[in-house]
Formats: sequence, C-alpha cells, structure tokens
Amino acid sequence: MNFNPTPTIVLTGLFALLMPFEVGAQKAPNQIENLPNARVTSISGEVTKLLDDEFILNDGKGQIIIEAEPQLGQPINLSVGEKVTVVGNYDDNEFKALSITRANGETLQIHDD
Repeated sequence: MNFNPTPTIVLTGLFALLMPFEVGAQKAPNQIENLPNARVTSISGEVTKLLDDEFILNDGKGQIIIEAEPQLGQPINLSVGEKVTVVGNYDDNEFKALSITRANGETLQIHDD
C-alpha cells in the first residue's frame, strides 16, 4: 500500500491557519483599554482627531492613535465624529489599520506596508 501523507498535512495546515481569521471575524470589537497584542483584531469607536496618515479613535473607555495609510495615496476622508470599525494589527501600543468600515457599511482598504 502506497500512502502519501502530504495532501493531508497541507490541508490540515491551511485549515489551522484560516481558522483564527474566521473566528476573529465573528467576535465583537475589542475595547481600547483591553487590546491584546494580536496579528489581526478590530475596534470600534468615534473619530476624535484627524492627523496626516493617522487619526485618534475613542471607544468611550479609551483613545488610541490609528495608523491608516490609504491605498495609492488616496485620502481616507474620515470626519471628526464619524463612527467606524477598524480592523488591523495591534502590537506594543501601535494600531496599524488594514481596513476601516463606516457606519453605512462602506469599507476602506488601507495600504499595508
């Protein structure tokens, strides 16, 4: 009998890599004060200040600076007071956005350098 375990190992590995993203997408956004260091997480709140390629997000319990460089140099066009959900990477007090979803459901993709 000739058994080749490679396809099984590859499929199991792919499933294991994709599973955290699927589970993470179903979770409610984190609170700024309790953000875990993670590859990908999400937070929701109100834009309180706009900076060059950053903005400050307040979730009612804390504030954080979000680094959000738009794709192809396009402006993000957020407004102070706008409510958004940001998906991105949080590590050592830095939050780098991957996407921003407005209250109306429009999603802005962010450049990931």
